Amino acid sequence: KMATEAGGCCLRPFSCEQGLLSRPDGSAAFLQGDTSVLVGLYGPAEVKVSKELPDRVSLEVLLRPKVGLPGVIERSREQLLRRTCEAVILGVLHPRTAITLVLQVLSDAGSV
Repeated sequence: KMATEAGGCCLRPFSCEQGLLSRPDGSAAFLQGDTSVLVGLYGPAEVKVSKELPDRVSLEVLLRPKVGLPGVIERSREQLLRRTCEAVILGVLHPRTAITLVLQVLSDAGSV
């Protein structure tokens, strides 16, 4: 029996599929329960001089809500995602370049 049937908690089913989009350099869809997010990754590519970092890649994360414009919550999540990604990306291999990560929330049932 599942833990929810016994009165406990359990994680919502999680899945991921890669390579769904043709234009980005990489893409993936993440699903957990009824929440789904589509992600596109662009780069490493040329960067504007104002954003150029001489010793590592410049990482930009853009989180787009299902409807409307990004707000305070999305900006906070963007910062969290950027810090997390910076910890795992080998940015020193691509100095003076940019990586852009664009996340589009397709449905949000509480697992974003």
